[in-house]
Amino acid sequence: MGAGSTIEERVRTYCARHGLLPRRQGVLLMVSGGADSTCLMHVVARIHDGPVHVLSVDHGLRADSAGEASDVADAARALGLTAHVEALGLAVGPATLERARDARHAAAERVRVREGLNVIATGHTLTDNAETILFRAARGTGRTGALGIAPRRDRLVRPLLGLTRDEVRDWCIANALVFIDDPSNDDPSTARARVRHGLVPALEAVHPSAQRNLARLADLLADEAAVVDAAADAAWHRTARGAGIEAAALAREPVAIARLLARRLVAAAGLPAAAGESAVLDEVLARAAAGTGMSEVPGGIVAVDSGVLVAEARATQPAAVAEAQLGVPGAVSLPGLEMRAAPGVAAASTPASAWVRPTGPLVVRAPRPGDRIALAGGGHQTVGRLLQAAGVPARHRPAVPVVASADRVLWVAGHRVSADALADPGEPAVNLLVVPS
Repeated sequence: MGAGSTIEERVRTYCARHGLLPRRQGVLLMVSGGADSTCLMHVVARIHDGPVHVLSVDHGLRADSAGEASDVADAARALGLTAHVEALGLAVGPATLERARDARHAAAERVRVREGLNVIATGHTLTDNAETILFRAARGTGRTGALGIAPRRDRLVRPLLGLTRDEVRDWCIANALVFIDDPSNDDPSTARARVRHGLVPALEAVHPSAQRNLARLADLLADEAAVVDAAADAAWHRTARGAGIEAAALAREPVAIARLLARRLVAAAGLPAAAGESAVLDEVLARAAAGTGMSEVPGGIVAVDSGVLVAEARATQPAAVAEAQLGVPGAVSLPGLEMRAAPGVAAASTPASAWVRPTGPLVVRAPRPGDRIALAGGGHQTVGRLLQAAGVPARHRPAVPVVASADRVLWVAGHRVSADALADPGEPAVNLLVVPS
């Protein structure tokens, strides 16, 4: 067979083995005009028996990107394919490549849904897979990171993963196809370009099949994943407690399983990929072994609360209450809620509405060490112990507002009124109310 037939049959076989292009179902090809995506467009147009659409994205990051997107659309229509062009209008700045990737995938999903298509296909190659594995290994990955790029993830498929970048490029040249070279792919300021032009050639100097051997390693690990994942699932069911993992139980697991559980925990909390790197996971396991305290990790924290290891994204961590005077009548705005005070005749108090007899000006603030409230049966309880009994983690307690008069806590908002400040029903009092904002 000629070069074209060989490539087409290899892609057809790879797609059939991994179920990438379901028969008679619509596929949206993401085509930039580079050699990889140009090959993808022409090969899929020849081998797929369902509707084929092409999306070309103008990120707005280069002066000629609009013209390139238009050229791709023209080439797609010349093949009889339906073409779509999306202008994203991105600006150069921090994390440009990541923002561009996220924006074009969001655009592709919008087009897929609008057009009623089944899958989105990209032109990732075996070489991209090898580069990904090397990049993750250099950064510090575990077994899941070493799996590389999956042939399919949800509705995203990669039909060219069985071909190297050189094979794809040579096929385009042999078939007289015009393609462009994006200069950003060779920018030495990006880690991906340094892997591409440094690590990959160095490995191929050691062995000419280095790329395929790396992809083969990923395939072997994927084959073993079913066994390992089943063991991790069983361990998760043994150790999971609510949204976390019982720290002592985690410490008893074999370290390989414990590391997988820790990675699952930080991923479930929405922490970034960097939180799943091996050095970070070692810190997570060390925190579990210690059975107490909190550690900062990329994008958030891990902590042990009442024997349970939990992870939280930074965006979900509540802000501490800033001290503010509360007039009567008056209101203080806090993150996500509002504290109000108004004079009136006392009624029954609830956790969200307290009737108190203040002895001076009121202040809203965070709990302080040594804060106490009086108990109805006599004696006192520290605010820290009250919140602990209510299940509020220590790191969240600064976000719980208290209302105080001088140094005396009258009310722990949403929890309890101090017995010595509680007004009797029917007597003149001040109503303290907390409402969502």
